[in-house]
Amino acid sequence: MTEADVELVNVPTNETPQVLASGDVSAIVAWQPNSGQALTSVPGSKKIYSSADEPGLIYDVLAVSPSSLSANKVAWSKVVDVWYQTVAYILDPATQDEAVSIMAARVGVTPEEYKPLLAGTKILTLEEAKGFYAKGEGFKSIYGSSKIADDFNLKYEVYKEAQDIDAYTDPSLTMAK
Repeated sequence: MTEADVELVNVPTNETPQVLASGDVSAIVAWQPNSGQALTSVPGSKKIYSSADEPGLIYDVLAVSPSSLSANKVAWSKVVDVWYQTVAYILDPATQDEAVSIMAARVGVTPEEYKPLLAGTKILTLEEAKGFYAKGEGFKSIYGSSKIADDFNLKYEVYKEAQDIDAYTDPSLTMAK
């Protein structure tokens, strides 16, 4: 199979398990819990690639509008503080089971189903996050990873013009900690 043999079909993420089950597509791209639902509900389906195979492919971020950040910088700084307290809670072996129970309930799966997902999710500590904000190429930098995603989206005409990564990436709150 070549790139020319692949047709991209836009499907809402929550519908990807059903679309795979329909046989209308040969593969899906989805995140949890949808990808896990597809694997369990479609006989013979298997994972061929995940973000765990390429650390830095996906960075989850807190996104706020520039005007909100400007008007509420102190409040957003407190949100960042709470986030890193949450990270510590998730990563601490003494509280991880409770954290997994909370997260599992939020996405509608059991803690037993959710816990293995942590292995494929790199939740960054404050010091790790600071390192990934260094400008660079490739997946070891949020800037490099964003550039790779931007190039992909341009190539496949998700949008027409390159995005200004510097304009929407502001590490100031994290770097100030």
